[in-house]
Amino acid sequence: MENIYRDLHSNQKIFIYEMLKRGINVEIIDAEREIIKASYNGHDELICDRDSSIMPYNVSILAGDKGFTKNNLMMNGISVPVGETFLAKDIDYIQRAFKVLNCPVVIKPVFGSHGFDVYTDLKTEKDVVSAVKKIIEHVGESAKIIIEEYYDAKEYRVFVTRNGDYAVLLRDPANIYGDGINTIEYLIQKENYERMNPRTNALCEILVDEELVKYLSKKGLSLQSIPADGEKVYLRPNSNVAMGGICEDYTDRVHPSVIEIGLNVLKAFPGLPYVGIDFMTNSITEMQTDDSYRIIEINTVPGIHMHFRPAIGKPQNIAKYIVDMIYPETMDNKEEVLDEEPIKKF
Repeated sequence: MENIYRDLHSNQKIFIYEMLKRGINVEIIDAEREIIKASYNGHDELICDRDSSIMPYNVSILAGDKGFTKNNLMMNGISVPVGETFLAKDIDYIQRAFKVLNCPVVIKPVFGSHGFDVYTDLKTEKDVVSAVKKIIEHVGESAKIIIEEYYDAKEYRVFVTRNGDYAVLLRDPANIYGDGINTIEYLIQKENYERMNPRTNALCEILVDEELVKYLSKKGLSLQSIPADGEKVYLRPNSNVAMGGICEDYTDRVHPSVIEIGLNVLKAFPGLPYVGIDFMTNSITEMQTDDSYRIIEINTVPGIHMHFRPAIGKPQNIAKYIVDMIYPETMDNKEEVLDEEPIKKF
């Protein structure tokens, strides 16, 4: 039998499998754009990625605007980094904002994903201007960008639904451990090979690019440096799994106040059924206060794979929570046992 799911992303495969095991028929409409048609007892859905009829278009567009999201969350009493939005070409205003903030900053486009063109912990005007110019090279001078305070904390992905279901991951930036013998470059190659041969979890290859080299240079290191045996070397500032970050399940350790904040995020975007939240804190197991956390951004098409097969910890099948909301009539059909073997055959 032809494998019709072969070319789909892992997130979509897990999502489809959750529907199939409930008896929902799934037809691939456009594999490249990941558009599917799902049908169950006369209930038909055209789904793009995970966006279905329950995801309001206006809300998904507004939530994808990091500038609007920041202001909207702040107006709803949710802690976000202090910052402002400017056109990329208005470098003079951005430099003035940097002086007003008077702290390390983050520069990023209003629209973007996977951590691309996000520059963190910038401490000088030179670094700020350099980051803006790089963004202009990639997305143009008319693009909107955000300059905001750099909040130094651990980064978590908090997934939560209106039903109160949730899952939480710690996302640690890409790193390797030294052995006192080999270079950082070799250790990255070794780590990447082990991650992909065979691939047993959601980890991606560590991306080696200009930003990685620059990040190492700031720490007095290069790809040819030889770290000491057991030394942990971080390779980039952001924790995106797509760039090599490591994901560890924290669902059973999170403080209830974190989930309460997540539910308040949903309330701030009326109609939003579920969301993935980039949540910064150094005290995820403790009661949160306005000063103990910041929400960096939100995602209406949250990754499923990193929860389903984290590098460390218990798997969380958030696909079932999403399908619960799209097809609530199939909730009695779902299997409680997490089984990934059929997905590997897709």
